Amino acid sequence: MDVPQTLPQQITQALEHGWTVLTANQRASRTLHRAFDLRQRSLGHTCWEPPAVLPWSAWLEVQWHRLLLEGHASELLLNATQERTVWRAIVAADAATASLRPLDSLAQTAAEAWALLHDYRAARRLNSLPGNADTTAFARWAAEFERHCAHSRYLTQAQLQEALRAAFSAGNLTPPNGILLVGFDSKTPAQVALLNAIEATATPIEDLALESPGAPSIAALPQWVGRTTPDPRDLSTTPPHRCLVSAPDDHAELTACARWLRTLLSGQPHARVAVIVPAMDTGRAEIDRVFRHILTPELNDIAATTSSGPFEFSLGVPLAQTPMAATALDILRWATGALPLDRVCALLLSPRFAAGASPSEYLARAEFDAFVLRRQHLLRPEVSLDALYTFISQSKHATRLPALLSRLRALHPLFNASDLTKSERTHAAWAATIHDLLEAAGWALLSQLDSIEFQTRRKWESALDELATLDFDGASVSFANALASLERIASETLFAPESRHAPIQIMGPLESAGSAFDALWFLRASDLAWPSTPAPNPLLPWPLQRELAMPGADPAHDTAHARRIAERIAASAPAVIFSYAKQSAEDRQRPSPLLAELGLTVRDASEISPAENAPPQIELDAFADDAQVPPPPDRVLQGGAGILQSQAQCGFRAFAEKRLYSSTLDPASLGLDAGERGSIVHEVLQHFWEAVETQAALSNMPVAERDAQLSRSIDAAFRKDLSRIDPGWPRAYINAERQRLLNLLKPWLDFEANVRSPFAVKSREEKQSDVKIGPLHIEVRIDRVDIDMSGEEPGGEIILDYKTGSANPSDWLGERPDAPQLPLYAVVSKSPNLAAVAFASVRLGKDMGMRGYQAHDRILPKAAELKTESLAAQVDQWREVLTSLAYDFHSGEARVSPKRYPHTCEHCEQRLLCRLDPSTLETDALNPEVLDPEVLDPNAPEDSADSEDSEDPAEPDPFDSADPEADRD
Repeated sequence: MDVPQTLPQQITQALEHGWTVLTANQRASRTLHRAFDLRQRSLGHTCWEPPAVLPWSAWLEVQWHRLLLEGHASELLLNATQERTVWRAIVAADAATASLRPLDSLAQTAAEAWALLHDYRAARRLNSLPGNADTTAFARWAAEFERHCAHSRYLTQAQLQEALRAAFSAGNLTPPNGILLVGFDSKTPAQVALLNAIEATATPIEDLALESPGAPSIAALPQWVGRTTPDPRDLSTTPPHRCLVSAPDDHAELTACARWLRTLLSGQPHARVAVIVPAMDTGRAEIDRVFRHILTPELNDIAATTSSGPFEFSLGVPLAQTPMAATALDILRWATGALPLDRVCALLLSPRFAAGASPSEYLARAEFDAFVLRRQHLLRPEVSLDALYTFISQSKHATRLPALLSRLRALHPLFNASDLTKSERTHAAWAATIHDLLEAAGWALLSQLDSIEFQTRRKWESALDELATLDFDGASVSFANALASLERIASETLFAPESRHAPIQIMGPLESAGSAFDALWFLRASDLAWPSTPAPNPLLPWPLQRELAMPGADPAHDTAHARRIAERIAASAPAVIFSYAKQSAEDRQRPSPLLAELGLTVRDASEISPAENAPPQIELDAFADDAQVPPPPDRVLQGGAGILQSQAQCGFRAFAEKRLYSSTLDPASLGLDAGERGSIVHEVLQHFWEAVETQAALSNMPVAERDAQLSRSIDAAFRKDLSRIDPGWPRAYINAERQRLLNLLKPWLDFEANVRSPFAVKSREEKQSDVKIGPLHIEVRIDRVDIDMSGEEPGGEIILDYKTGSANPSDWLGERPDAPQLPLYAVVSKSPNLAAVAFASVRLGKDMGMRGYQAHDRILPKAAELKTESLAAQVDQWREVLTSLAYDFHSGEARVSPKRYPHTCEHCEQRLLCRLDPSTLETDALNPEVLDPEVLDPNAPEDSADSEDSEDPAEPDPFDSADPEADRD
């Protein structure tokens, strides 16, 4: 819907008399164009010529093109990218500053200094004042830059105003009938000189300061001044008002603004409202989030379009930060080498890479990303295109990803072409190559773009056109250099979708020049945020900057300029609010000193926009949840002892993890993770005891032979494990891991040879594929079973469970044991004579040893004290406990009942489903008195195991695994 806007009478008259209207910024030009079009439509016209309304920069280029067409000029007008290329070459060629980096930043600073010199008409005075090493270097660069431009007949944007001044003075340009200036807070000396030259030709020039539209246009503004509780329904004509609002913090300030805007628009939907924010780039995301939540909560729907709602940002974002352009740049960087893992994942999930796939393929891509790619074992967090193709081809998702595989195959020859990495071409040729690469990647297919995406693609193509303009000097570059130039162009090019002319326009203080509004709210008007202090250019002599009052050199001049902006903003609407937060993330704040002379009425945010009433309580319906949960299938279940462990921790956790298969994404760590290191320890010891078999054989082996056998076992383990991880890992990393294993296992074998009583190894990593515990069928793998050989005849069996992390036999006790794995092994053991069960703590230092229970003395070096009369009685008790847990899981017992609330819940992945209040995990953990006794297990054992069994968990072993044995059961 078109919002009625009035074109100011002075502008209407100027256009009728053939004058040219020049604005200080593009936004004011767009606003006046729209107002003119609406006026023509209201007059009944069906077609009309565009008005002569131009921003200053565009008007300068139009005049230059006139000079070129009329033959009065022949220089090449450089764009910003071309000019910085010249500066970069000059800075890089200077031997005195060759070590300075980065070159791009130096070139940018030099270009800014050059622009200041010409804006203030001081280029001829650069060498007349003393300076330091920086200013001397710039003077040298500037002389070379000027010589190079004169020789090549280049003209920079900074020199354009002086060139046009000379053309108007010489009569080479015909001035317009008149010029009306709109929204100029100040003018540079170069602008003044150009306007004076035009005025000398008897051309009238006038300045227009737009006033606020006045009371009639805000007939529906709420009467918020002087009222503590505004009523949105109380809408009446109001005189102009100005107000200063304070809020406790930044979020409260944003919230108050959003609520005030909602009240305002509910009374007058077509009001023109400005929200002005200094330093927009630092808070744009938060503003969007708060405004969206309060003004348009319906847009929080993930399916809602982003191009709707009553507000829009006037200032764009860097093109490189838009999703489409970011995807394109990632594809192009991929052509130069492996891409970081997170960027490859982003490509997989982007609808603009390998576009055109079916919805089911996009789902398959998400599954592949979550369960395959993010779990790849990488030594470096990088993935090449060929590696991704291999991962997909070898996964079960391959048949579901035809479009992705097709695009990867199309990119393969292009990425691996020798001329892509070794040849040099013109920028225009590389721009064509980039287009071909993106087309092969299926990037942003035109048939699938919405309006904003189409505009983004058009802006991207403009960036490629700008890249091609770098051929102005005839140089050829590599693909990497061309891509770096494109990245800079995309980072410096602002993109904003075509304006929807939303009622609320969010903009910066300078953008508001030349516009009038019905109401205005100025956010963050604190002494720390506004006005921002410009920094002087470090390459220009300080006395020169001070004399000419360049930005940042004269505080009094900068303050006066900021005060004029404040006065102009305060006069641009009949209802104006300046606000600030008393407390920011940096420090306490006060209102900006610029506001002292504006005559503002002081109000609190709660008066302007009181807190909303709490929504009415919804009465909950109670119903009996007595539906029987169907039992799991009558087959071997995956999860092994982990099922019982989860059931002991919390019934709901076991149900969610083992029945619903709910889990979080667990990206693989770089290199071997803790679980893999633990698995390799298992593999090494399995290979070692297959060869050695008994303690006697171990004791009789010479040290060199034992070390050799251990090395062979390590090599065998690596051959098995690394073959399914990444055979291309550097040998240095593998050697480092081998040495760590040697350092860990040599002391362990010494312990087994010299500290333990005689034994023989009966089985290693024995897998039992169908173990019945209660109604459950599970699969277990017992790490090791030894035979006690301390007597004259072979004795009972010793069940061992390797642990490279902390372990304590107290975890086996109680109705809800924390570690039911070894008790399960003991219960399902077929041995008629069980001698001991123990953790084999394969750790360095004092934690090395065997911790567990024994049937009689001298089996374990240092056994824990049994809590029952015998080991057999303890096994019977474990059988009862584990069978009960198995029945609970089988019957669907899924109550939210953490064993030790909140400690059991601290690292649980199911908190989103069970809906426990996460905040209590912090507060209640520090205050045991507030623990809910109904969710505590009264039968949980006290952590009071014998002192010799207690563990110090402060220092985890580097080989510590998150119970890798449970994952294999």
